[in-house]
Amino acid sequence: MVAIVVSLFSVWFARRQASAAIDQSADAQRAADAAKDQAVSARDQAEIAAKQLTLDRTAFTESQQPYVVVDIRASDFISEALVLIVENVGPTVARNVRIRFNPPVQTSMDGDDGEKLADALIFTQGIPHLPPGRRIEALFDIGWQFFKKDLPRKYTVTVEADGPYGTVEPLTYLIDLEIYRKLRHLTIRTRHQQVQEIEKLRVAVEKVAQELARPRREAEAAEWQRVVAEQRKRTRRTTSTSAHDSLQSGTEEVGEGNGS
Repeated sequence: MVAIVVSLFSVWFARRQASAAIDQSADAQRAADAAKDQAVSARDQAEIAAKQLTLDRTAFTESQQPYVVVDIRASDFISEALVLIVENVGPTVARNVRIRFNPPVQTSMDGDDGEKLADALIFTQGIPHLPPGRRIEALFDIGWQFFKKDLPRKYTVTVEADGPYGTVEPLTYLIDLEIYRKLRHLTIRTRHQQVQEIEKLRVAVEKVAQELARPRREAEAAEWQRVVAEQRKRTRRTTSTSAHDSLQSGTEEVGEGNGS
């Protein structure tokens, strides 16, 4: 009986130990799973941080790169004129700027002697450097002349340049000149034209002032002439009186001399 009791107790104790070992194993598995989850989460966070760092570096690099745009649009200062504009709107210097038009630019002003806008150095040799805010503007064509001829109206423009962090990503877009057909254009006056208008206004004001001052000048002139005439009359009277007195005095002296 004692052996049976001891055996039953041993079996019970072994089961308790086995159950405890199973519980410990489950706890260890759960701890391992949690550690694995933490490791996966840490890896995901590290990947996200690396991607964010890459995006930040890319954004910073792009923000420091030059941004050269080419456009053809209506002029603000010349009526009916279309102008070609090359401008660096970025924060840094653009170097080795290359501009390609497809098809090559054609205008009604291209000469028969071979001189064409497409042969300009900015297209054939490029622009060595273009500082921030620098703008190159050239006459492209006169609107009514351009639309009167059978010339390309759409151009695909590709702009390439080098910046402080290497080659800038090429910029390609479409320029459609057809949008300027039959549009009314408002011409903005330049500062020189404003000065000319002010000068015209000054001349007009001076003329009005002269017209307003004419009656006064005429009255002053008439008064001056009257004063001069009166002064002449007084002078004549004084001269006549003096001459009469001298003549009378001389007659009396002659009379006295005859009497003596």
